[in-house]
Amino acid sequence: MTRIILAGEPAQAGLRGSLATAFLRSGCEVDVLDLGPWDPAWLRAAAFRQPVLGTRFRREFRRHVDVIADTGRADLVLIVKGAFLDSAAIDHLRNRFGGPVVCWNPDSPFDQAISNRGAGIRPAIAAYDAYITWAQDVAEQLLPVASRVLVIPFAWDPELMAPTSGRGVAEGRIVFIGTASKERCACLAGLAQFRPMVFGSQWPNIDGIDIRPPVRGLDFCRIVGEARWNLNLLRPQNARSHNMRTFELVGAGGAQVAPRTDDHEKFLGDDTQTALFRSKDELNAILHSDSHERQARLPDLLENHTYHHRVSMLLAELGIL
Repeated sequence: MTRIILAGEPAQAGLRGSLATAFLRSGCEVDVLDLGPWDPAWLRAAAFRQPVLGTRFRREFRRHVDVIADTGRADLVLIVKGAFLDSAAIDHLRNRFGGPVVCWNPDSPFDQAISNRGAGIRPAIAAYDAYITWAQDVAEQLLPVASRVLVIPFAWDPELMAPTSGRGVAEGRIVFIGTASKERCACLAGLAQFRPMVFGSQWPNIDGIDIRPPVRGLDFCRIVGEARWNLNLLRPQNARSHNMRTFELVGAGGAQVAPRTDDHEKFLGDDTQTALFRSKDELNAILHSDSHERQARLPDLLENHTYHHRVSMLLAELGIL
């Protein structure tokens, strides 16, 4: 049986959990290794700016690696994002498990956000046997520094994101779910006339915007499914491609409004649940309209965009299957 070591920070409805489920569905044996927790917790934020502060963290990580490695070799070691791992830690993984060590990073290490480019993430790129990103423009930045680059899009996890009956919280409303950023605040402020609801953290008070706590899992699906429109506001690192919400909003049964990119046209361009826009005028026209007539198209629309499909792509690319 193919054995996978999957390491990453634990997060509710996060990429690591979806990948673990997908590998199990593919018939693999999966051992999950936590990158964390930090002790003390406040040190994590400081270590993003000064990776040397993660020395104790990496020492503890290697100790956990040795415990799991004593149970046998692995066909693949897959690291999700790889914050705080340096080349020595990556070499240790390769030596102890015998298989290739690959990073699947859902963020761009060239993004300006410290949470994406800090923690020693960028200097460690060359130490991996392969580096996975979701977009061609990010791949082009990786090519000069990575040993091998694979482009594998984000996907849908049907066990986490499925159509779910709502509770009337956002019935008929225009909704955005996500963390605040400068660009997102500016966009939502320009849409205040629609009285949108925002579910997320770090949001300032904005006139006309109904700000609520973050929602995840089933609560996410309930909100998405009953909203009139769900805004997908791409961060700068995703602006030329797509993001996780591209598939999650549709998978949860929601009507999505998203920027018109090549990836969105390729994946969802003819989807009756998604409307794409190029300009603010087009966005306003969509939001003034009724959401698309929703058709039960999930089985055929997303059947090739599940994480089960994505990990099968990865294993084939690496010659493991």
